[in-house]
Amino acid sequence: MERFSGMGAGGEFFAEMRKKKDFKSDLPTVGSIYIDETFLPCKVYYEDDLVGDFFYRHNAFNDEIEIKDTQLAEEPESSLMTIKELRLLDPIGNKELALRVYENDKGELRNGYLYRLGEGEKYDIFFKNSGKYTEGTHPVYSLVRPTPNKFSHFTEYFFLKKGDKVAKYVEQKDRKFVKSFDKSIQEPLATFLKEEKINLKKEEDLIKTFNYLNTL
Repeated sequence: MERFSGMGAGGEFFAEMRKKKDFKSDLPTVGSIYIDETFLPCKVYYEDDLVGDFFYRHNAFNDEIEIKDTQLAEEPESSLMTIKELRLLDPIGNKELALRVYENDKGELRNGYLYRLGEGEKYDIFFKNSGKYTEGTHPVYSLVRPTPNKFSHFTEYFFLKKGDKVAKYVEQKDRKFVKSFDKSIQEPLATFLKEEKINLKKEEDLIKTFNYLNTL
């Protein structure tokens, strides 16, 4: 089994090469399974110990972090092993991501890579980049153009209360969002959303809201 030779305490936790899924179709495909197809520089930590400097890209469709020692095209990529103690820092994009347990919009528990968006005394906020595959269609009539296969990306937001182990889905409707929190702060939170004309679908408004929540 091939492993990365990181000098930190977590160097032995890297996984062996994993095969990718091929999407075979006679229809053209638009979009990408990757957030960014370029391998970007990063630092990988096991808890607080530096494993090493690598290059990464995020496969949003499989929610997999592909990683390499160099940016050379001929070097095969491996996958960051799915261990919660591992976290990845992207110094150029100023991003931190790690595998976390979260509750999706259906109330189901999942594991996935969450990007840290903000940190406070009481709440941290994260976002998740996900990929969706839509199969194309062949037209019934020859005069109608076929619809291509498509990969698209979407973003969801989550928050983690200090001391909790599961990040919760950020509801985008004011009433549901307010009910996500303790009753003792629901009234001032609802007032804040109304007075500040907060749009929970906007990232900057979410950051503003959680900055406020961390003062309560």
